[in-house]
Amino acid sequence: MRLKTAFLSLILLICPCALCYGQLSFSGVNGERGYAALRARYRLDLDNGFVFTPLYGYYRMTDKEIDEAGSTSRYGLEASYELNDAWQVLAEGMWQPQAVGYQAVGYAAGVRWLPFYRWWIFSNPSLTAYAEQTRYRTYVDKLGNDLTGGAFGQVETGAHVEAAADAGNWNLKAAWHKVIKYSSQPPADVTFSWANIPFMTAVVQGFVKEAAAVRLSYRTPLITPYAALVRYRYTELSDTAAAVSAGLHLHWGEMSLSGGVEVFEPRREANRKTFFSMSAEVEF
Repeated sequence: MRLKTAFLSLILLICPCALCYGQLSFSGVNGERGYAALRARYRLDLDNGFVFTPLYGYYRMTDKEIDEAGSTSRYGLEASYELNDAWQVLAEGMWQPQAVGYQAVGYAAGVRWLPFYRWWIFSNPSLTAYAEQTRYRTYVDKLGNDLTGGAFGQVETGAHVEAAADAGNWNLKAAWHKVIKYSSQPPADVTFSWANIPFMTAVVQGFVKEAAAVRLSYRTPLITPYAALVRYRYTELSDTAAAVSAGLHLHWGEMSLSGGVEVFEPRREANRKTFFSMSAEVEF
């Protein structure tokens, strides 16, 4: 019910903008014990150099359909401005209201560089880099019990770099996320409810220290198969974790539909988690 409400709320919010030029996209996953996650965005191009993109994210940790404590949401807004043909400036804000014992607020600023249209076999290259800071508050331990000493506060300062280019029908994307500094060392029994992994829809829990990802796709007029690989590391662990995804986009006019799978820890039987993904995208 909560997931359906989120879908309807976003559609009602965006419908007044449907006559503007934009791009609406949804992506979601379903997994074990009723786990569900949703990400939605609406890219609104004002045709004067400004692009605004409202964002919404949601996930439910368990099968508690009517239990508000089992789900959490994030709200965000991206904005960009085109300085010239080669440079854009970017800004983003995010708010995660208190739920399941956690809350957060974050902001980021950066630039995007589009150096040339074509060079050798490559076309449409882009390089995006931004600095970000996220402020977390955790009210419960890993078992869901209230922290005895009050809420734990954490400030994360990091950087993110993402590159993309086309080579014929192939599209290659790469991303690197690095936490430069945490304001304090998290206690052993404290985690956080929401961590983003590049090119993945599913949400993981914990303080992610570093992540590196690549995504490869091959576009044709009707279908686009894709695959992605991510390696990431939590701040409290020395070894790295892995995630893979693969799927297929189906193109129909201005709409694209997809189905796929996301697997976290594919080589570790005990910790493996599998999510089935789907997405929809339409341009106005």
